[in-house]
Amino acid sequence: MPSAREVKNRIRSVKNIGQITRALEAVSASRVRKAQAYVLASRAFAEKAWEILLNVQSSAARGTPLHPLLTPRPEVKRILIVLVTSDRGLAGAFNTNITRVARRFQQRIGLPTKYITIGRKGRDSLLRLRADVTAEFPSPSEPTIAFVSPIVRLVTEAFLSGEVDEVFIAYTDFVNTLTQQPRVSRLLPLMPYETEDQAMAEFIKDVPPMSATVADYEFEPSATAILDEIVPRFTLLQLYQAILESQASEHSARMVSMRNASENASELVEDLTLVYNKARQTGITSEILDIVGGAEALQATLDKAVAAILQAARMEKLIIQPTGVVPARNGNGATAKPATVAPSAVIPKSAGLQIIEGIGPKMEKALIAAGIDTFAKLSTATEGELRAAIETAGMRLSPTLTTWSQQAAFMLRGDMDGLKRFQDELGSGRQA
Repeated sequence: MPSAREVKNRIRSVKNIGQITRALEAVSASRVRKAQAYVLASRAFAEKAWEILLNVQSSAARGTPLHPLLTPRPEVKRILIVLVTSDRGLAGAFNTNITRVARRFQQRIGLPTKYITIGRKGRDSLLRLRADVTAEFPSPSEPTIAFVSPIVRLVTEAFLSGEVDEVFIAYTDFVNTLTQQPRVSRLLPLMPYETEDQAMAEFIKDVPPMSATVADYEFEPSATAILDEIVPRFTLLQLYQAILESQASEHSARMVSMRNASENASELVEDLTLVYNKARQTGITSEILDIVGGAEALQATLDKAVAAILQAARMEKLIIQPTGVVPARNGNGATAKPATVAPSAVIPKSAGLQIIEGIGPKMEKALIAAGIDTFAKLSTATEGELRAAIETAGMRLSPTLTTWSQQAAFMLRGDMDGLKRFQDELGSGRQA
């Protein structure tokens, strides 16, 4: 499971991406309205122009000469495809779909093919596929006739010179905001493309419906002069309309794609927030367990230290009980007479209580009269008991009275050297 820091950084990254996609969605929404207005405004005129061209072709049987751009070649040996894509990505499958349709159309037709690309995405895709790209143009932000004219001039010269026998336009036809269809339309010669291949027929742009009656045109000053003027213009118009359709499709596809990306980013942030909360909760639980474990370890250490201090205190204030009787047995197994132990607890004549600093002969008699006649009793006597014994004898209290029990403990342990050092400290004032 990733750490809380990693999940938090990812949430921040997803939120930043969401802000970018929402901004791109807003930009595309504003542009798609303008592009739709352009394409819908020119679509009717382009369809009507196409209908006029079809009527002119049908009137050729009645003696009207055809323009070279309207005349099909008896044998098609090489074709040219004008691929219309965008310069930028983030438009879903917009560029991929139209490039794939153009390649499939070229493979189905099975003829040597040259490409002219409008838009960097299509150019890059074709170059990666090692296709024959003869010219490239950037995708315009707002298509104009001035932008389309050089492309039409290049295409027309290639067709009239016999370098190619047919010219097609591969673009994305705008249906509505949610629907865009990759299509292939024949640009030169200006006539509907018919094929018996069902796979290719799926890519071909449908011909606009013609009027029920065929119009009978009168040309003034002559048919040749009129066709020389209007056919190049209608050719330019067809390419211009295809670019407008592609522009509207691009902005619509980008707007929908960015909207979906923004929604996916919001959902991903919610999921990552849940993962972050779980990781944070796991981290907090782990920290609490560490604190509890440390507290228990510290408590155990403190308990050991307290036990050691208490043991040391007990050793310092060791209390030896008065004389006791230890039963013994003789060789026959009978109980012998009790033997007296701890003779050092009884005050000998040569070393009585006067060995304690601050106890003189009179003070010793007063203590013995009070029942404190051994070092063991003196070591366990409280300060109040000692004061009472001395005051009962009518004597003044000794300054070292508070140390008598400690000095008696030295005697009980038989530590004469320790007693001597303790008394020296009392004399020097360090224990006073």
